[in-house]
Amino acid sequence: MIRTIASWFRKERSFFFMISAVSWQVLFFIVPLLLVLSLSLFTDNFNGITLRYFREVWYLPQFFIILRSIGLATATGLITLLIAYPVAYFITFRIRRYKFIFLFLLMLPFLINLLVQVYSWFFVLEIGGFLNTVLLFFGILKEPIHFLDNYGVIYVVMVHIYLPFMIMPLYSILEKLDYRLIEASYDLGASPIRTFTHVIFPLTMSGVRTGFFMVFVTSFGEYIIPTLIGGNKRFFVGTLIAEYFFIGKDWHAGAAFICISIMLLLLFSLLYYFILRKLTVRSC
Repeated sequence: MIRTIASWFRKERSFFFMISAVSWQVLFFIVPLLLVLSLSLFTDNFNGITLRYFREVWYLPQFFIILRSIGLATATGLITLLIAYPVAYFITFRIRRYKFIFLFLLMLPFLINLLVQVYSWFFVLEIGGFLNTVLLFFGILKEPIHFLDNYGVIYVVMVHIYLPFMIMPLYSILEKLDYRLIEASYDLGASPIRTFTHVIFPLTMSGVRTGFFMVFVTSFGEYIIPTLIGGNKRFFVGTLIAEYFFIGKDWHAGAAFICISIMLLLLFSLLYYFILRKLTVRSC
């Protein structure tokens, strides 16, 4: 009996190791998602199903807010990709010694609280901050400028915060790339640009997709950066959800808005997936 149990455990070892990951997904993703869906569909006393809460949030300004968040997430993903790819390439192929130092510097933002990182920008961008002080010192400005509370600074801080999420997947896939393929491309007479577009980029497209969607999906519902840096004057998905739940106390309408936001997020994610897939096919 004991031998039978032991042999069965050895055969199903991977299943037992997977239980913790599956439990985490169920408790912190599936259950909250089902709770939000039930709040959006059921009445206050959970006596029946209704679409009233979807009708309450189904009007044009809400969609403009969702599209604004999608634009913010898309721009953040593209800008971080343009910055992260050269950085990951440089660390992978140009640094031989002390590579662990650069990797540690990339991981360092994950050790710092997000609020601390965002608030540090106040010391740089406020009227009496570092940036105004430098510009005034060199005579570029005659009086300080209020850099905060605008879209531009929101994009800057978003790129700063989410850049490591793009660099790490790109570095991981570039590290696995067989450098002999690049050398073979050069030996066959291909230029550096042609080698990149026809060899390096297609082979690292999985890392591009992973990094882009990590940044795109997580930045879509960003709340802290638009609220603190944008002055809480520009509504995005995260700020509007906070308005529904914490200020308006309308949990059902808030849950319906979350469901609509998720559906549009999935549609745009599928669109971007097919675009990236087509880019891969064309570059091969």
